[in-house]
Amino acid sequence: MTTLLRKAVTVAATPALLFVSFALAQAPLGSAQAQTGSGNQSAKLGDAAQPTPANAGSDVNPASGKPTESAVKIVDPAEVTKELELLKSRIEQLETELKARGTPEPASSVAAGSPAKATDAPPDAAPAGPLQSQSETVSTPPATAPPTVDTVTPFAFADWTWLNGNPRTKDAVWDSKFFTPEIRFDTNFVSSFNHPKDDTLGGSTEIFRSNEIQIEQISFGGDFHWQNVRGRVLTLGGMFGVTTPRNDASAGRGQWDLRGAYKYFAEAYGGYHFNVNHGLNVDAGIFVSYIGLFSYYNFDNWAYQPSYVSSNTPWFFNGLRVQWFPTNKLKIEPWVINGWQSYGRMGGRPGLGGQILYRPTGWMSLVFNNYGMGEDTLGNGDGQFGRSRIHTDDSVEIKYYDHPERTLDKMAFTVTGDLGCEYGGHGSFVSAQGRTINNNVNCHHNTATSSKQTFAGWMLYNRMWFKKDVYAITVGGGAIDNPGRYLALLPPINGADAISGSPYFTQNPGDPYKAWDGSVTFDWMPKQYITFLWEYGYRHANVPYFTGRGGITPGDNINTSTIPNPAAGSVVPGTTFVPGPILSSTPGFTCIAGAGFCPDLRKDEGSIRMAIMVKF
Repeated sequence: MTTLLRKAVTVAATPALLFVSFALAQAPLGSAQAQTGSGNQSAKLGDAAQPTPANAGSDVNPASGKPTESAVKIVDPAEVTKELELLKSRIEQLETELKARGTPEPASSVAAGSPAKATDAPPDAAPAGPLQSQSETVSTPPATAPPTVDTVTPFAFADWTWLNGNPRTKDAVWDSKFFTPEIRFDTNFVSSFNHPKDDTLGGSTEIFRSNEIQIEQISFGGDFHWQNVRGRVLTLGGMFGVTTPRNDASAGRGQWDLRGAYKYFAEAYGGYHFNVNHGLNVDAGIFVSYIGLFSYYNFDNWAYQPSYVSSNTPWFFNGLRVQWFPTNKLKIEPWVINGWQSYGRMGGRPGLGGQILYRPTGWMSLVFNNYGMGEDTLGNGDGQFGRSRIHTDDSVEIKYYDHPERTLDKMAFTVTGDLGCEYGGHGSFVSAQGRTINNNVNCHHNTATSSKQTFAGWMLYNRMWFKKDVYAITVGGGAIDNPGRYLALLPPINGADAISGSPYFTQNPGDPYKAWDGSVTFDWMPKQYITFLWEYGYRHANVPYFTGRGGITPGDNINTSTIPNPAAGSVVPGTTFVPGPILSSTPGFTCIAGAGFCPDLRKDEGSIRMAIMVKF
């Protein structure tokens, strides 16, 4: 279009004519600008028609050094006016022809160098101004707008899909102003090298059956949001629906079936968003816990079976939380909750805790979780031992390599450290092996009347991504030391759970327990919504803990199993215990089956894990 205008101007007036017009007829030109209604347009058209020879702007003949004829020739003003009228007429004709070809695009689209859809603009963008005429658009110099960075929404200044515990999906399949759906499927196949004859695995919150295809998680739900009112529901089906509630002993105190009420929900809360600083959320209900860094949902994680520091710490809380974002890089989140991964209370006081999440730059994330005051051990009588628990869980995640143009395009690592203990308690009882146990515990050392009850652990993982994040390899593991076994996951021996306990794997004050593990994980992620996973893992404990070849179910293949088993906390008739080593599942005693039953527990377990995980 610029070329057409220039041709039109050249036909309408010669360079000499325009030169004389600007030299001798300023007043008539101003009148013409007023008539056209665009001073910028007239000036720019005049610039476009300027002569190009090097001496075009000179009044001196370069050959003779004398004034040129044009410099001394007097032009009739009437002729100038006539020529300007012809020029104006020609310009109007060209504009009419251009309008007939189609509606001009906004100047912003042309300036960007390519057509742009209206939907490409961010939803909070300012309304566009009135459309300019095509002639004005043509003269606008091209300009590339700098990429916009959201500095208001918390943590929106960077891409965090590389983090362990965060989903890697970047695009919502469907969304609306009121509801954002979420759907998850997780199906696995696990094969233990111990080959238990009852296909039952223990000591984990992720792998439960051997040599079978099992649906780990089926979840439907999403986020509701309208006029600052918010809510979230995510159902819980599959193995998670029974394996998570059995680790909560709070349902054993008082009445009403708390497990039945909540076991079908992974998350269920409602709340309100306040426009304070960068946001303030107040929510009440069941919400996920990120103590231990890994997400409750395996799709979000770098490994399928996380180390003990994650697997043995809470996956959910039931209570009240406040999320305050004083800046777009910091979250402060206090909790008032019923207890340590519990639907109800197990003592006389609620649990208090909180999280501080700080992400100063796009390659670093720091998270600090702390918990205290809650009484989280189910006791005798009214269920209260009077023990209190404190715990700190701290993680660092760093992305130390990021080259998306290369085959090895990204590398990152995580380090997590945990410390905790229980203190207080009163009374005593006699164990199934005939040993008198004092309920009093402390955070420091063993005494004649009190036992050391502590938790210390760490885990380290390193991940490498390949081919634009289509493939990934993760290597990692960790270790724990937990005398008293209060955070050791009870194996489901004869249907045992957190309420029943088990005489075959005791969790009494002072009982020794140390363990470590390692794993190698390979992920194939052809789309952001699906992961194909292969993993080898090895776990070791200093006492018999993992299911062996003989299984952990009495009468396997003879009688059907009773789940849940009311007698799970009792010794199967005919079983005896004799003095044995301290480093055993029943410290100081060894199980003798006789006519009864002893579980086959081993110190080691290697396994292959495969999974297909989907998230929409």
